[in-house]
Amino acid sequence: MPVLRVIILWHQHQPFYKDLVSGEYRLPWVRLHALKDYFGMVKLLDEFPNVHQTFNLVPSLITQIQDYVSGTAQDPFLQVAAKPAKDLTPEERRFRRPRSVASLRSLLHRSTIRFCR
Repeated sequence: MPVLRVIILWHQHQPFYKDLVSGEYRLPWVRLHALKDYFGMVKLLDEFPNVHQTFNLVPSLITQIQDYVSGTAQDPFLQVAAKPAKDLTPEERRFRRPRSVASLRSLLHRSTIRFCR
């Protein structure tokens, strides 16, 4: 039987979410994917030492990850999420509320869609 060789190339990209005027990140996706997905994909390869893959990280993604690693990322989503609810200002509560409801709805949808009958 002939051998089939497969090349697996993961192209990891994210738009540049950093507002260059304010320095704040407009959306938290780079941080969230870096914590949840990017590391996990590479770590999973430990279980399969004979599988070789290539991960292509675009420069804008690397730059944003470096901001988070160095502690210089200004992420209002993380700042508000890290504060105890009792310490939130009214403005921070308004910022957090719609995102929390949307996140819960999205999580509920994703967790139930797998079990459709």
